[in-house]
Amino acid sequence: MNWLEESVKRSKKLKDHYMLGDVNIYVKDQLPEHIDVDFVIRYVAKRLPNHVLSNIDIIYVGHFQDLIDRDVNALWQNGAIYITNEQDDEMDMIDDLIHEIAHSNEKQYEQIIYEDTRLEQEFLQRRKKLAYILKDKGYGLPTGFIYNPDYSKIIDDYLYEKVTYEVLWQLVPGIFPSPYAVTSVREYWAKGFEYFYMGKRQELKETSPVLFSKLMQLYNLED
Repeated sequence: MNWLEESVKRSKKLKDHYMLGDVNIYVKDQLPEHIDVDFVIRYVAKRLPNHVLSNIDIIYVGHFQDLIDRDVNALWQNGAIYITNEQDDEMDMIDDLIHEIAHSNEKQYEQIIYEDTRLEQEFLQRRKKLAYILKDKGYGLPTGFIYNPDYSKIIDDYLYEKVTYEVLWQLVPGIFPSPYAVTSVREYWAKGFEYFYMGKRQELKETSPVLFSKLMQLYNLED
């Protein structure tokens, strides 16, 4: 039976095309053997409503120089999601995929997410809370930390290199869903989206009520 098992493994390894609803997924470069793409797709399809996938034309999995240059695991760009094939396990891949699906919804549902500025206000209120804690611990604050909701490389480097995510994980509970959510209001949205669809809704509701309410509003739209 060894030849049969090896044959099954080989054919599974060579499979490079999948479907997530109506969205094509192409595996350009081989994933680690222990990654079950079918499990990843079932997990996402079971939890996400169809309409949050409507702005995605295609998903690519593989080795992409753009991801390396940006030092990220995944990226949504011009209707496509690009995900690295270097994944630790299925949940790591699921996390990357759901995060980029979140970004794909920002333009299409901008009116729900950003237009009333409530999400931005909630984000900056939490930045201010974190600022008090950081100052109390002796960290100086970079320019714009308490009033700029957009991405800033200065703030990103400050969080990642000076404070470090290891320290931030001890500081953000009850304020932000994760250290990466502190980076910008768009990452606040995307990390909240992850939590919402990965079984942490109650925690998100308590930590970020405005973010939770907007996710509920999006979730309840008809397909």
